[in-house]
Amino acid sequence: MRPRKAKTEEKGFILIVVLCMIMALMVFLLGFNRQCRANLCAVDDFQKSQQALNYARAGLNITIAAIRDANNIDINKKLQNLFSGEKHFAVGDGQCSVTITEEAGKLNVNLLKDKTGKLNRARIDQLLRLIDLLNQQRVDYPRIGYGLVPSIIDWTDRDDEVTFLPFIKHENSGAESGYYNRLDTPYNCKNALLDTTEDLLLVKSVTPQVFEIIHDYITVYGNGEININCTSRYVIESLSEDIDPTLAQMIIDRRRFKPFDNITELRDIPGMTDSVYYTIKKTATISPAERYYHVTSVGNAGHLKHTIEAILKRNMKTKNVEIILYKEL
Repeated sequence: MRPRKAKTEEKGFILIVVLCMIMALMVFLLGFNRQCRANLCAVDDFQKSQQALNYARAGLNITIAAIRDANNIDINKKLQNLFSGEKHFAVGDGQCSVTITEEAGKLNVNLLKDKTGKLNRARIDQLLRLIDLLNQQRVDYPRIGYGLVPSIIDWTDRDDEVTFLPFIKHENSGAESGYYNRLDTPYNCKNALLDTTEDLLLVKSVTPQVFEIIHDYITVYGNGEININCTSRYVIESLSEDIDPTLAQMIIDRRRFKPFDNITELRDIPGMTDSVYYTIKKTATISPAERYYHVTSVGNAGHLKHTIEAILKRNMKTKNVEIILYKEL
């Protein structure tokens, strides 16, 4: 009897071992199958990501062609509809949306001093008014401090003397390398023009929150002329302390109906006084000598998207379009 029992126990043990091996093999196969599926999904996502990038590039190339062929893209209604960023248009098997803003519609913070090193009081006052306007629209903090202005001046000028603006009561001093060298991660003051608006994040008083508020209204490109046909309401108001929201909105409503063909047409705007007109005329234009465009092109392929940001410069004589800045996000 004992040999039979031992034989039975041996068979049971073998059965258990076999079952364990089968279960282990099933777990391995399930894991292998899941890993294969994950790899296939990763390959598919990579392919779609590359497709989305190509669609974004296609959108940028379409924009370059449009800017090259159109004399004034900001008043071309057909192109405005195409490049609104609100609607997608087909590119190959995917979709793309493009948003264009003209840099001449913004305030150039590289020009707070003129070529001789003298403070440009008109542009400084305009930036101060813009800061006031943006602060008035935000009841929550962060507040943009006036110290931003002298700090930008010190970052972009060539000397190592700290700027003090006596016509500002508070926060009227800038910063040179002595300030930046005392930071946890020290660096020198550039003492040269800003290459991009993002460089402002290195400047004293410019936090990421402040930059987020102000970056849509400032630029580092162009000769400082403000294109009245494409600038924002806040920039229009910042042109003169006598421009109120009603007058700024009337200018915008007028150009929506019919873009300005000549700066003198501003005289016909109800509420426009001679003093305001002549103040605007000093810095505003309808045909900037230099045209720079900020382009955001978003390509979509399935559930994935890719974004390209670029700064384009159009040569007004040759009509060629040059890519000044290119970033894939």
